[in-house]
Amino acid sequence: MNNDGIMSLEKLVVLFVDCQTTGPKPEQADIVEIGWARSDDYCEDCEVVRVNTRLLRLPSGRVLPPRVQTITGITDDELSVGCDPEEVWLQIQSAAKVIEGLNDMEKCPLVIHFAKFELPFLQQLHVNHGSCKDFPFLTLCTHEIARRLFPSLPRRSIRAMAGYFGYSLPRLRRCREHVEATAWIWRAMVKVLVERYGVDTLKRLLQWLQDFGVITSAQTVYPMSVSTRSNLPDEPGVYRMLRSNGDVLYVGKARSLRQRVSSYFRKGSRHPEHILEMLSQARKLDVTVARSTLEAAILESDEIKRFSPPYNRALCRNDRQVWFCSSDFVEFEAVPTRRCIIGPVVCRECVSRLAAISQLVRMEDAWIADEELLNASMGIPIEYTPDSRIIASGVTLFCRRYRRILGKGSPQHGLIEIGKQLWLQRQRDKEMQNDEPEDFQLESVRVPAWTAESVCHHIESNLARAAHEVRRARWFVLLCESSIYWEERRGELSQEFLAVFDSGQVLYLREMDVVDIPVPPRYEKKYKERQSNFDLMTFDRMRVVTTEIRKAVSEKRMIRLRFNPHHFLDRKSLSGILKWI
Repeated sequence: MNNDGIMSLEKLVVLFVDCQTTGPKPEQADIVEIGWARSDDYCEDCEVVRVNTRLLRLPSGRVLPPRVQTITGITDDELSVGCDPEEVWLQIQSAAKVIEGLNDMEKCPLVIHFAKFELPFLQQLHVNHGSCKDFPFLTLCTHEIARRLFPSLPRRSIRAMAGYFGYSLPRLRRCREHVEATAWIWRAMVKVLVERYGVDTLKRLLQWLQDFGVITSAQTVYPMSVSTRSNLPDEPGVYRMLRSNGDVLYVGKARSLRQRVSSYFRKGSRHPEHILEMLSQARKLDVTVARSTLEAAILESDEIKRFSPPYNRALCRNDRQVWFCSSDFVEFEAVPTRRCIIGPVVCRECVSRLAAISQLVRMEDAWIADEELLNASMGIPIEYTPDSRIIASGVTLFCRRYRRILGKGSPQHGLIEIGKQLWLQRQRDKEMQNDEPEDFQLESVRVPAWTAESVCHHIESNLARAAHEVRRARWFVLLCESSIYWEERRGELSQEFLAVFDSGQVLYLREMDVVDIPVPPRYEKKYKERQSNFDLMTFDRMRVVTTEIRKAVSEKRMIRLRFNPHHFLDRKSLSGILKWI
């Protein structure tokens, strides 16, 4: 073989490989999925390479971590019928042999996006199952090439680089999509290497990688041009960050489109990783000017459902849906029924914990041996759940602490009352710390060593969150048939707006001065009929409307809300109500 290094990069046949593993190092982790494809093997009528993927059985005694299951979507059942690693490695070596012959080279060029991660796993596979002594690949890392070609780009992950070149990846991290993306990145980079540096052969590429060191750029350069993101209006609205292929990456709202968009690109701005990855891909910008911040907030929520942008975290569909539950919190349905009268709620898990806690309260001491019920009351992964005896002591402490409230009526009503008090107390604590109540989120307590007190506090947190879900549901049902009149301020100017909602949708929203706020047209609609109109889009729409009402109240702007001919709420009334929801 005498063609090593002189073949054109565009004609060079390479093998693309990607792995999904249980951890970062082969000494403590295993490959759960591996995918590979030849650069000359394309699907018919498609620009995507034909990918082979295999799930690999885990060694005896090894388990798939929950985090990996969430990231990949792979299950233990799928792995239990996976392939033998030796068989898979032989298939990959066979593909490498074919490529060696096609290229007339001693080794097969292996292209991986982040070889620093994958390569040790592949080398370990070869040590365990290889048919020859030497590792049969010449490895090329597209991430290392990207570090030299694009030193000023905010991020160079596989998603960032694929998106930079106009290719989109799904949320789940699976080998098929990553191999396809690596092939896309490689083809695009080969063109840049030839055009920018005249690197047109493998030999020149290897020399270029050696000679052209990584430059640490002092300035970040974004793909989106200055002209694209400049001259935006200083008005409220919605903006959409787009890839070069038109995919919507992110949808956001703004009180001032000019200020919000420019904040992404301002020198010294600090963004989370997922935003930096998004900015590495965004080349286009689309904006819609809104008449008010409320209209912008509603449009943002609706468009996030419509486009499912990969870099939006709040208000996404994901696996969320609305639920309606029975008064004992045991049964759940996707629509309201004769028994399921509480809702809509989206956190089914936190509300269902009320059922377990109410059973414990009702059973008095009979629950001590019911380990399943005790664990259900905690509502956390089994690996973090304390011993059932510690949970029992925490439940005992909880019952003693709230004996007076629990003894007044049904356990369900007592628990909702306790949760309401706990929520208000936590809101007061947050206000004492000068934090915004709207941003407050109750979280499960994880401590190094569980005690009766920490278990009790964890149950209290569960109750506060669940009670909040139940109260907020009733508020949303009322709000979906309402009229809102409010003031917005822009500098020294102020404007008044009127919005009327029908079945949770905006019937009309306009700027106007009103003497009397109109009665909502469907105010006589029965409560259950209102519930029936709720889907996830309506739920989130009422959620963002509530947030905008909260902002108006906290900024002491004029706001009035009307539910029916006789029921008005002004800013003072709303201030008291919003503490509960």
